[in-house]
Amino acid sequence: MAEKNMIVALIISFIFTGLGIAYAGDVKKGVILFAIGVVLNILGMWVSLIFSYISIIVWIVALYLTYQEVKAVNGE
Repeated sequence: MAEKNMIVALIISFIFTGLGIAYAGDVKKGVILFAIGVVLNILGMWVSLIFSYISIIVWIVALYLTYQEVKAVNGE
């Protein structure tokens, strides 16, 4: 498997929650985190602000998981 660029993966995940993980190779996990982020943001806008706070936590976790995934793919 080709090496993945850490900066590119983190930028993608910064903009689109979890999709940096998909870039790194785990498409299923990346798309699931992205969908969770979208749903939480929608709920945060229409239902309760607490969902927005939870989406921020999911976003931070997705950034960390992206970092770990790229390290694993690159053999570090």
